[in-house]
Amino acid sequence: MVNRQQQIQEILQFVSRHKGSHASHNICSRILGGDFYGIDERVINELKSKLPEVDNEELETCYYIIK
Repeated sequence: MVNRQQQIQEILQFVSRHKGSHASHNICSRILGGDFYGIDERVINELKSKLPEVDNEELETCYYIIK
């Protein structure tokens, strides 16, 4: 089992590397809501601040999306 901090880092790395992917947009929509247009550094920073606040189930779902 991967710990929360490692999951968060892997999700952020994935979204940073694959800004145009459906997986990245799905994660951003789940965590940030639908109020973003494209993934840029601002969105990644917002994701970075919000991910630690989500419950374990939501984090596991996001992690599953990128794996």
